[in-house]
Amino acid sequence: MYYFVYHFQVFLLIMMRLNAMIMIAPFFSSDVIPFRIKALISFLVTLVIFPMVAAKGYKIPGDMGGYFLLVLQEVAIGLFIGFLVSVIFAAFQLAGEFFAVQIGFGINEVLDPIGQVSVPLVGQFKNLIGLLVLLAMNGHHLMLQGIYRSYELAPVISVNKVFMGGLFKYLLYTFSGMFVVALKIALPIVGIIFLMEVSLGVLSKVAPQMNIMMLGFPFKIVIAFGVMIVVTPLIVRIMWVSLERAFGFIFKMLAHWPG
Repeated sequence: MYYFVYHFQVFLLIMMRLNAMIMIAPFFSSDVIPFRIKALISFLVTLVIFPMVAAKGYKIPGDMGGYFLLVLQEVAIGLFIGFLVSVIFAAFQLAGEFFAVQIGFGINEVLDPIGQVSVPLVGQFKNLIGLLVLLAMNGHHLMLQGIYRSYELAPVISVNKVFMGGLFKYLLYTFSGMFVVALKIALPIVGIIFLMEVSLGVLSKVAPQMNIMMLGFPFKIVIAFGVMIVVTPLIVRIMWVSLERAFGFIFKMLAHWPG
């Protein structure tokens, strides 16, 4: 008990970093999980991490201002870890938006329970598949592991020119990778829809008496969903590999974290 009281400030810092990750990371940030459950998860995980972090000698400033800055640093690292994973889920949603407009589903929007925003129905479908892939590969465990590894690789941050340059470089890699992943997922269906649009255009010239525009909408929907069912195993594989690379990128980023 004396050991816990002596290092209570370290316990609070660990909980702040973990809570920041839970606030923004996929699955943990969902409103489907009650706030009390989130707080309980944060408390229990902190109890597990706390003895190992405190044993390594975490430096605590003696004044209140220095401790407040240290709290802000903990929140920044936790938010950054959760943000990198959430960007990949934004790529899944963006892939659905790429071809939702092409098949006339752009106006059909539903509320995303994870991000609390309105998204097209196809984008929400891709987002749910990505969430199932995340749970299947134990991604929620990897995010908690990333918090623990961050105390080994990035205990504190130093806001200087080197840090900001490295931070912007990591953000650039993350956002560019988001568009690449979205394009990989949406390319088969977008390509099929493009070829169908060309075919309908040629058919409208050959048979102008036919109302191609009215006939094209149901054909595009049926073909798009048929192709989506066929390529779903490929999409799941792309999501799996993308999440694996995202977690690998997080650990690589922490290994080169300026501090």
